[in-house]
Formats: sequence, structure tokens, C-alpha cells
Amino acid sequence: MRRRTWLAALPGLSLAGLARAQAPWPTRPIRLIIPYPPGGGTDTLARPWAERMRARLGQPVVIENRGGAATNIGMEAAARAAPDGYTIVINADNIAYFAMLYRRMPYDLFRDLTPIGYMAETPLVVGINPAIPARTLREFVALAKADPRKFSFANPSVGSPHHLGYELLAKEAGLDLVQAEYRGGGPAMNDVLAGHVSLGVFSLGSVTQHFAAGTLRPLALLSPRRASAAPDIPTTAEEGFPRAVNALRFLLFAPAGTPAPIVATLHEAMVATLEEPALREQLTRAGFEITPSTPEQALAMLRAERDRWAEILPALNLQLDAG
Repeated sequence: MRRRTWLAALPGLSLAGLARAQAPWPTRPIRLIIPYPPGGGTDTLARPWAERMRARLGQPVVIENRGGAATNIGMEAAARAAPDGYTIVINADNIAYFAMLYRRMPYDLFRDLTPIGYMAETPLVVGINPAIPARTLREFVALAKADPRKFSFANPSVGSPHHLGYELLAKEAGLDLVQAEYRGGGPAMNDVLAGHVSLGVFSLGSVTQHFAAGTLRPLALLSPRRASAAPDIPTTAEEGFPRAVNALRFLLFAPAGTPAPIVATLHEAMVATLEEPALREQLTRAGFEITPSTPEQALAMLRAERDRWAEILPALNLQLDAG
């Protein structure tokens, strides 16, 4: 009785809560929400990583693609899930500024989700259908400014890093292309490949094979430096547009309230899996740089990303609906 009384007296701790925290985990499959349709750059990173996580956790990590509403459908599903470690979600850190970009948000990133850690990043690259007679970004800008209604931009998700990367370029270069909106990177890429839309901004990891096959032509990386996976592609700065810089930096989240031991276990397994030589080589070839962080570092980086865009977004004059 004395032991039970002592436990009950601890602030915020119940016997039931203690039992849950100490229960074996995981005992069943873990759901990984990808808040995009299948086929985009997030899949390129998440799917091989998830396959290898089973060896670390003893349970499969089952992928659920839930695209739409600029990732807000999938993110809300994760935010509302039980905080028991059986639902996690991957996304890029552009969601840090969504509360400033959208009129209504169905979840609060900093209240409803807890970061497990950053995983990897990949540059964004401007690519066009090869039927367009432009070999460089400067040449495309000249063509588009001469006849802006002739060319179009495949927007994979309003408010995405791809979209805002284009908006930064458009503002600096004086572009005003027709925008075709999609529900993810895969459908947007398919329409550029088919020639239905002129230009897209893609994660490098999702389009390297199309560059190699000649079915998509790279113009420039939205990056301050060239990428080791594609050293022949110039940067926007080299093409004369130094302020058009953006990237995809992916991290993993769990619902807020997930027990700290489970978050720690997920983080440890995440990092160990990313450091497997075969996976690291595969992701590097696909254009990713492995950049794991601790949960604490991830939270600080998210706040820094929010603050960075707080200075940029007003000049872009964007105010959007969340869904």
C-alpha cells in the first residue's frame, strides 16, 4: 500500500499510465502515413527505409499514402491518432510555416505532433519537358516572358516547397505562368513528362532517372551549391537567380503525448536504419543527403524554419485555404 500511495503522489503519473509506458512495444504493425499520393519524392525516401525498419523493431512499418489538401489530410490523421507509437508520419519541414500561409488549419504542428527527428534532405530542381527549346533556365525565362500564356507550371501541392520554390523563382525572374494544381508530386511529374504542362519543380531524388533517360530536362537546382548526385546541373544562383533557393528536408513525427521511451526507441531505430550502408548508398544515388537529428534538434530547426518564412511569405502575397 505504501508503494501504491507513493506512485499515486507523483505529479501527472498514474498506475495505468506507468503500466502503458512499461508495456512491451511494439506488438503489432506500425502505420507510417505519407501525406502525398504514391510516386513522389517522399516515397523514394520512405519506402526503402520503412522496409528495413522491421529488422530494428520486430514489426512491419506499413505505409499509408493519404494525399490532399497540401498534406493537411494526412497530417491531421496523424495528429488525431492515438499517441501509442503505432502511428507516425513523414513530411518536409515546410509545414512549419503552414499556420502563416493558410487561413484555417485542421491541426497545430507544435501542439499536436512531436518530432522524432530529421531524416534526410534533397535539393529541388527545375525541370521541363524536353520538347521545349530551352537548354538553360535563362533561356526558358526568356521564352516564358516573351509568351507567358504558352507555358505552365505543374504545382504538386499548394504551399509545398516545390510551389514556394517556384514562387521565389517567379518573383525574381518576373515569371507569371499558368499554374496547374495537383494532389502530389507523382501526378504533376507525369503531366510534365507527357508534355501537358511545361515546367515543374521536383525533388532531385524523384527525377534522376528521367534526366538520365532524356524524358525530362533539368534546368537548375534551387540550391546554393551543386549536388554530388547531379554535379552537371547548375544552381539558380549560377543562372542569375540567387534568391530562388529552397529544399526538401524530411522528418518524422508522432502524435503529441506519445510516451518518451517510445519516441526514443523510434529515433534510435530511425537513425540506425538510415546509417545502414546499403540504404545510405541507395538514397545517396537517388539524390538524398542523410541528415539525422535528435528530437530536440528537430524542434529547434522547425522553429527556425517557421521564423525564416515569416520574413519571406508577406512579400509573396499568398493566403490560402487549407483544404
